[in-house]
Amino acid sequence: GWLAPTGACAAPVWARWPYLEPWVATIAFFVWIALYKTLECGGDIRQAIKAQVDGDEKHVRIAGVGYFIGIYLFKQVAPPAEIDWSCPSPGFLVVETAVGVLAYDAIFYCLHRLMHAFAYRLHARHHSSGPRVNAQEVLNQDVVDASLQVLTNIFVQRRGLRGPKNWLARIMHNIIVTLLLTDSHADTPWRLSDMFPRFLAGAARHREHHATGGPPY
Repeated sequence: GWLAPTGACAAPVWARWPYLEPWVATIAFFVWIALYKTLECGGDIRQAIKAQVDGDEKHVRIAGVGYFIGIYLFKQVAPPAEIDWSCPSPGFLVVETAVGVLAYDAIFYCLHRLMHAFAYRLHARHHSSGPRVNAQEVLNQDVVDASLQVLTNIFVQRRGLRGPKNWLARIMHNIIVTLLLTDSHADTPWRLSDMFPRFLAGAARHREHHATGGPPY
């Protein structure tokens, strides 16, 4: 059927590289932050580059290095994920990706609320810029806060709709989650969450959360 995996082919060899997904997530964050930074600068690419080169994104570079160190250490102790290496049908790919993104959002929403209620010091760095939030603030986190986000992502990627999650849905998940996280922090009217506020209500009001430090979460 439309939602069934096709099983007609197998994933290419490059898709089986153990560090493909961390690199996809890292490159996706780089692309989305650069894109939204350019939009924040009114489309002036040179100004956006200058803002980044002048140290506006120091914590972004630190986050990237820390992320790969964490992933390497995780891989030394955790069993490798079971992955469905077959080719998915378009319908199955869309549904499995959407379910994973929604699961990530629901779980980290709960963790976010818990940190604000009981362990704000673990999350305080993310609010250190006050109401002046922009795209790169998405990665302004301390180690525990960032680790919880990464572990939540790993957890929801472990299982799919019918057992092991499909390899292509795993890649799409990382691209979409990094887009939505960056979009929710960007300081531009060209955010997806502003264009579709009913569909992306939480993301649309996330800057309001940064301004108040309270609801909406």
